[in-house]
Amino acid sequence: MYYIYDAEGNVVVVSYTLNNFCMKIFTTSFIAFFFFLMIGCGNKVIPLKSKYQDRPYEFTVADNRELAWNKLIDLFTAKGLTIKNIDKNDGLITTDITSFLRSYTWENKDGSLINPDAFVVCSKFRGPLTLATSFTPSLITGQWIVRINQRADKIVLSVKLANASGKISIADTVLHGQETATTTYELKIESTAVFEKSVEDALK
Repeated sequence: MYYIYDAEGNVVVVSYTLNNFCMKIFTTSFIAFFFFLMIGCGNKVIPLKSKYQDRPYEFTVADNRELAWNKLIDLFTAKGLTIKNIDKNDGLITTDITSFLRSYTWENKDGSLINPDAFVVCSKFRGPLTLATSFTPSLITGQWIVRINQRADKIVLSVKLANASGKISIADTVLHGQETATTTYELKIESTAVFEKSVEDALK
């Protein structure tokens, strides 16, 4: 700090030296950088603990094939699912890629589902300083594949989640409020069998 005096010896200006000013700026920037670096370091995808519906979910119905087919089409329409491919002769229905951002959940520490009504479960993404359950995914998608088969005197339906994908984008460092780098991580997405059971309940 230095002083400037007038002709009578009174202090008229009090100022920090340039070195002190630069030191304060450097210290503040370093603390901010270290804080965001600590948040970014150690982040990782937490593997799912429990086993989920990784095979087609199968069930039989009492209806004939034609009636079961019509009920299935009506059900998907009511649920707002867009059908991408449909082959009645082969008994195959494939939905378009759909978002599960409104129907996903994470696991509790014991491997149980936080929301047991969610259609899919998503692996967590956390760091050593993460206070929330997980960082929020930026994308969770998948599609449903349904087959209707005649086996002897039974009509068998199988429902499967296919092409499930989950992603999360994390800013690695932040400087003066600007993201300097972003990394995208792949998340594990599995079916909870809730959707499949709802199809079974609707057709029985």
